[in-house]
Amino acid sequence: MAAHRITIDGKGLTLQQLASFIEDPSIRVAVSPRAIEAVQETRRQVEKWLTEERRVIYGITTGLGKLKDFVVDERDQEIFQQKILYSHAVGIGPYFPDDVVRLAMLLRANVLSRGHSGVRPELIERMLTFLNGGIIPLLPQIGSLGVGDLQPMAHLGLCLTGAPEGRVRFRGEEGSAEEMLRKAGVVPVRFPLAAREALALMSGSTLVLANAIHAHHKAKQLARLADVALALNLEAMRGEVSAFDERIQRARGIPGQIETARNVRTLLKGSEWVTEEGRRRLGEIRPRVQDAVSFRASPQLHGAVKEVLRYLETVLSREINASADNPLIFSGESGYESLSGGNFHGAILAYALDFIGIALTDLAVLSERRSARLLDPAASYGLPANLAGGAVGLNTGFAQVQANAVALVGEMRLLAAPASIGSIPAKGNQEDHNSMAMGAVRKTIQIIGHLEKVLAIELLCAAQAIDLIKGKMSGFAMGNGTALVYELIRRHVPPMWEDAYVKADLDKMIRLVEEETILCEVKHLLA
Repeated sequence: MAAHRITIDGKGLTLQQLASFIEDPSIRVAVSPRAIEAVQETRRQVEKWLTEERRVIYGITTGLGKLKDFVVDERDQEIFQQKILYSHAVGIGPYFPDDVVRLAMLLRANVLSRGHSGVRPELIERMLTFLNGGIIPLLPQIGSLGVGDLQPMAHLGLCLTGAPEGRVRFRGEEGSAEEMLRKAGVVPVRFPLAAREALALMSGSTLVLANAIHAHHKAKQLARLADVALALNLEAMRGEVSAFDERIQRARGIPGQIETARNVRTLLKGSEWVTEEGRRRLGEIRPRVQDAVSFRASPQLHGAVKEVLRYLETVLSREINASADNPLIFSGESGYESLSGGNFHGAILAYALDFIGIALTDLAVLSERRSARLLDPAASYGLPANLAGGAVGLNTGFAQVQANAVALVGEMRLLAAPASIGSIPAKGNQEDHNSMAMGAVRKTIQIIGHLEKVLAIELLCAAQAIDLIKGKMSGFAMGNGTALVYELIRRHVPPMWEDAYVKADLDKMIRLVEEETILCEVKHLLA
């Protein structure tokens, strides 16, 4: 059972806590008293600079970007914050998923609680009011260039301030922030930002990071599901399992490879289908020796994907507690100092997202090749052409179902082209290098959605293949884990004995994958 409270301080937030937060919307968030003290102390210094010392500090007493040389008077600070939000809240396109927006608010509140940004504690508490109250700002996906998610976070700012231009969702109803905050009982509805707070809210790759964490969470589950699909397919092909021997994996020493092979062995434990005796049932009179690379080298490929995910995990674990806005405020022996730098740049996240997109695309390539072999009598060791349940020719079978996997992989290969090399200068050439990390985010979202469907197709084809030879395999047991998966699929999706409208069955299979129903059935067996 996950803890039902997360306390943030800008230092100790973990990926494990964030995974629980994604899975359990009832988890509440609080900020630690010590963090509040640090934030208050820094805020006092910001106000001193404004009212007593009148220093020139970027984004506090100056304009933004190319307008850094224009001074903003202390008397204009409240309207300056509002103007920053209005001028930057110009994002377009579909809204980010609710889970991603919740993550973004948590991440921003956490980092602001470090005390490097100069905001009031009230701003952090305002975000927690939204989080704990189930109020979801609607943030457009397009606009950020990956050097600070300025446009979408400005939309968040409009929502936090209760501006009528902000859009939020509360209990399934969408409306203006002003209207929906009243319905949610939030007091006050209007919450003007103070000096420094608009830029502190917007600066940094908060939404890129939130999306990367969400993608990492989904990708980890899909990498495990790929092991499940592989194991079920091995049953259908009556595969040669010596390639999954522990000794082979340890000779290479890749942790993800060892994990995949162990998962497959566990799922297939007790199977008599993947034996020489099982193979003889469909007429194989000679030892198979070894299967095609898409089966035999799956531990190496699935394992490589898991290692890429582990790399992403190291990046994310560091970023979730990193101060990534500009400027940053530090205290030392000589007092407080405001420093302008480039921590807002999202290059490392862009590179990592591009990397994971490439790895997940190749995982889909492998799955598609395995499902394709099930349909090919020359490669399937005795299965009917196209997995047709009735008379072949009269029945077309699963050819078009499997063609969807080919189409999806084709798109994924285009989406896997790196976004991070596509920098285009912007904003009067002041931002002359942009990470384009949000482009990497949007590609990764699509790649994950496509991978879910490709794996669903492999599972559906494998279940159909098992049904077509089940009679001949009578008396032979399937693996403990693969039997659970097969039976779950058949509780929701029937076999196709004659061509019928299979689209509805394919949609059901995709939902089983998207909702993690299959993974939950065998989670206790997986590493």
